[in-house]
Amino acid sequence: MPKTEKNCRWGAMHGGCTTLSFGNLLLKVMGTNYNIQFSVIIPSFNSADTIAACIESILSQSFQDFEILLIDGLSTDDTLNIAQSFNNPRIRITSEKDSGIYDAMNKGVNQAKGNWLYFLGSDDALFDNTILSQINNIIVADKLVKIIHGDVVTTAGTTERYENYNFWNLVIDRCICHQAIFYHRSLFEGRLYDTRFKMAADWDFNLKVFADRVTSVYVPLVVAKFSTDGVSGNWMQHPEYLAYFADRKKLVSKYKGNSYLPYYYISKVLRKIRSKLF
Repeated sequence: MPKTEKNCRWGAMHGGCTTLSFGNLLLKVMGTNYNIQFSVIIPSFNSADTIAACIESILSQSFQDFEILLIDGLSTDDTLNIAQSFNNPRIRITSEKDSGIYDAMNKGVNQAKGNWLYFLGSDDALFDNTILSQINNIIVADKLVKIIHGDVVTTAGTTERYENYNFWNLVIDRCICHQAIFYHRSLFEGRLYDTRFKMAADWDFNLKVFADRVTSVYVPLVVAKFSTDGVSGNWMQHPEYLAYFADRKKLVSKYKGNSYLPYYYISKVLRKIRSKLF
């Protein structure tokens, strides 16, 4: 059997090919079925006051290889009319009943055609028009990276920094807010947000992927303007946090195993020493 024919049959089982040309087949396999660089997923519900600024912050990006997936929970205000008024083919809108923000985010994952996924709240905005370009530069430079994260500024006027985060930062400190982090879509293969959580499913998700020693890169870049008006603004008082995330030793046992508890204690001690020295 000629080499090109054999490879074309293999390609057909993984999305098909339209020609026996080896060059075209190679491009097909390398490109995968996901032909967009970024899928920006926006869960929304009655967001008429903020959705225009959110969408504009994406459409104004200097890097234009993206799609916007607005996953709406049957808004009763003008959210959908405002989104539709952009009349932009990059924007795809779904409006149907959901069971919360993480259900909407999962729907976005399932619809996404991008190689990289990013979740932006409907009352948030990308910090400036260079964000996607700067993130794409990192992707091009490091073929192994699966997570890229930066920082956010909040509507309260503070900057939340996540410098060089790893599993232990997620356990001892806090989660990286989803407005600061870009995920390679492979991290969602066989894994979605656990919708049993209503406030902290992204923390649960990050603990799972970082526990697997995912290759991540921190960039000292403010990625987004993050609204603290929602439930995440008071996360340490939320019953879900108190029940499932406040006891950090339990997090180590759940996501890494009891044998890693000594690393937890060592990490805490090192952090105390570092804080006194610097």
